[in-house]
Amino acid sequence: MIPKTTTSIFFLIIILFGCKDEILQSKINKYTNVVKGDVILQNQTEHSNALVYIDGFNRGVSTDSSGNYILQFSEKDSIYSGEFKVRYFLNDYDMDSSRIFIEKGKIKLDTLDVDREGKIKTKELKQTYSVEGWTDKQEYRIGDYLKYTERRTNLSGRTLYFSGGGDAGPLPWVSLYYENYPPIFLFFHDPYGTDFNLFIKAGEYYEGSVRYKVPTKINYSGVPLPHGLYLVKSGLYTYDQHPVHSNKKLRDFIRNDWWKISRGKTPKYDIHPAKYKLPIVG
Repeated sequence: MIPKTTTSIFFLIIILFGCKDEILQSKINKYTNVVKGDVILQNQTEHSNALVYIDGFNRGVSTDSSGNYILQFSEKDSIYSGEFKVRYFLNDYDMDSSRIFIEKGKIKLDTLDVDREGKIKTKELKQTYSVEGWTDKQEYRIGDYLKYTERRTNLSGRTLYFSGGGDAGPLPWVSLYYENYPPIFLFFHDPYGTDFNLFIKAGEYYEGSVRYKVPTKINYSGVPLPHGLYLVKSGLYTYDQHPVHSNKKLRDFIRNDWWKISRGKTPKYDIHPAKYKLPIVG
């Protein structure tokens, strides 16, 4: 028969070793190379095309149809340490952010907005305005006139300021987008360089139409306009939250790198982080 004292010591040793393993495991699991999160977009059933951008890294990913995203870090990120902002951006939604703490390229768990499982808190973004565009036809020939109409509805509780340039008409310049080509501009040259400024009060909308000739060549180059499908879009953006004003690096990332990353439900036509409803013409 084993004495009670011996039995007690035996169980104490097991408990101590168990605690030691638990402490060791907690240290091992204190950092991670991968974090996950999700974004919920107001008024949407499909939540793709939100840009999730890490300040200081100049790196971003897009949400999938369910709003999920993954941020991954590698050995080359060991030069980064400190608190960083993760920004969530779409043109037609209020921008928001989360905070993460990085130590030598690894995310610290259970810190700031990252839980112990490596998940960033869900972000619900509020839609500030909606955009719906349409054309008078679905197919055009070179030299035809294309009529484009766009309606912008203010869904926020404040007055929104939209801006654009290059045309003094009811809409600023309109562009055709074709795969990885730069935007093909359709506009009448404004000799005075008039900026287009538009204020839409809360709950109201603006609707404007323009009529442009389909060009024979891409902008000012000698390259003929390719046959195919094009997305049609105007050059209006919200002045108060557009990255051109709030964050130059974010603006440059959208301009130079957005089209390179896996994004949206229809990547060919997801030219900007947005949930616009725009026409596609041939």
